[in-house]
Amino acid sequence: MRYQSHYLKGFTLIEMAVVLVILALLLGGLLLPLSAQLDQKNYTDTKRQLESSMEALMGYAIAHKHLPCPDKNAGANNGPNDNPNDGIEDFDVVAGTCITQEGNLPWATLSLKDTDSWNQRLIYRASAAFTVRAPITTFGLATNGVLRVCNEAACNAPRLTDTAVAVIVSRGKNRGICTTLPSPPACADERENDDADNDFVSHELRASSVASPNAEYDDVVVWLSSNILVNRMVSAGQLP
Repeated sequence: MRYQSHYLKGFTLIEMAVVLVILALLLGGLLLPLSAQLDQKNYTDTKRQLESSMEALMGYAIAHKHLPCPDKNAGANNGPNDNPNDGIEDFDVVAGTCITQEGNLPWATLSLKDTDSWNQRLIYRASAAFTVRAPITTFGLATNGVLRVCNEAACNAPRLTDTAVAVIVSRGKNRGICTTLPSPPACADERENDDADNDFVSHELRASSVASPNAEYDDVVVWLSSNILVNRMVSAGQLP
């Protein structure tokens, strides 16, 4: 009887171990869909945030007859209009030009949220002709933006636009840190969105793979075209 009791006790422990393994597998299977749902929610919320930011840019332009300058993300504190990472547009009061054409979206100037769903500040670049203010003449009906939004880093035709006046970028879940090595040339499409030039890339989310080890891309990009901004300005009586 003692032997039988010892055997039953051991069998119960095995059963418990099997149950725990099954529970772990079930929980693991549930966590993956939940993680994917959270990623999709963050992406959707950020896309909506960027679109609202574009509306705020147009509202600012209607009120001031020019777009705001970026908030610079580096450099010395030279006063309220030339101070990094404070959310206020940075511009030269005397010259009427931006300190930099690319930096943070000036969230404080626009009364917007300062970060995206991944707690990262948004990249903002604007065409110089649309950000100048007195004493320089502001833009008119015939003024075009110079920012290009492309389907890939090489920016070959056809492109999504050649005349954007402003572009806003969220660097996505990976926060602009490519997980594919080596980098560069890995993640060239993402690198095009933070290299401080006039070209940007926008396309669907992509993961790296054996066939395409450098294809990782999870940025969210929106842009404002010259035609849309000018039409809004005309409708508001601010142009011509």
